[in-house]
Amino acid sequence: MIKIRNPFIDMGTRHDYNCFGCSPFNENGLQMEFWENGDELFARWSPRKALEGWSDVLHGGIQAALMDELAGWVVLIKRKTSGVTSALNIKYLKPVNISKGEITVTGKVIATDRKNATISVCLRDGEGTECAVAEAIYYCLPENVARAKYFYPGHEAFYYKQ
Repeated sequence: MIKIRNPFIDMGTRHDYNCFGCSPFNENGLQMEFWENGDELFARWSPRKALEGWSDVLHGGIQAALMDELAGWVVLIKRKTSGVTSALNIKYLKPVNISKGEITVTGKVIATDRKNATISVCLRDGEGTECAVAEAIYYCLPENVARAKYFYPGHEAFYYKQ
């Protein structure tokens, strides 16, 4: 298991990097962190009561954001470029009870073509129960475009130097 470094933290000032999903500077955001385990990426995330829909149930939109963000990082790490979401098809299987604690989101590339990556994503509650699954389709940018327009720092930037 390898902790993924977030190189976007190094971008200029804190105001330059305010991603809702992964910026540690966005007080209202998810502040996600990522790990690599073989062909999968995963994140552990502690839900906050302020993000519930029904009492003790994590809002479905927040679940979607967690799965979409994880899929985006799969593209950064596994496809070695950046991309944008083309489709996110979610099946909500069970309520995600906030009181059950830390959520785990996992994802991996299941198909690719010249321009797209299809990523399978699973969200589990604090007891390990599968609560939502998604198939995310990402349009993957050519690396030179990702570097020039989307701040892609290169694959090596996501790993800590040993």
